[in-house]
Amino acid sequence: MNAEQKRKILELLGQEHVAVLITQGDRWPTGTLQAFAETEELDLLFIMRYGVEKYQNLVKHPRATVLVDTRDVGNVPTFEITRASIQGEAAEVPRESADWERYKAIFLKKNSFEAPFFGSDTLRMMRITPRRISYAAGLKDTFWVEL
Repeated sequence: MNAEQKRKILELLGQEHVAVLITQGDRWPTGTLQAFAETEELDLLFIMRYGVEKYQNLVKHPRATVLVDTRDVGNVPTFEITRASIQGEAAEVPRESADWERYKAIFLKKNSFEAPFFGSDTLRMMRITPRRISYAAGLKDTFWVEL
């Protein structure tokens, strides 16, 4: 990935607060709309409760797809939206670790409305490290990268 491609992806991720997280269950894939945050390295951060299906799916099947787009501000009829499909591998961020605190700060800086969830002992944080990214802005500015 070159610097311009990374800039475009970070710009898209930076302007959106929610993405669709798709996980693989034992029988069915599960898609959920979730708040997320991103790191400068393009890792995606999600929080969720221990008992929910998406968390259990990621523990058993750590490969996930994240879909993010600007349909909320774009022109959908003319397909003038920016979008990315990010396929990556999930890993749990250990509670009480330096990474937990670092990623919590990143997550809450972007999504302060999620702060009450951090008071729960059942809260878990997953970091998805991208392996493949498909990006498009409109119909002409497109690229696909394998990381």
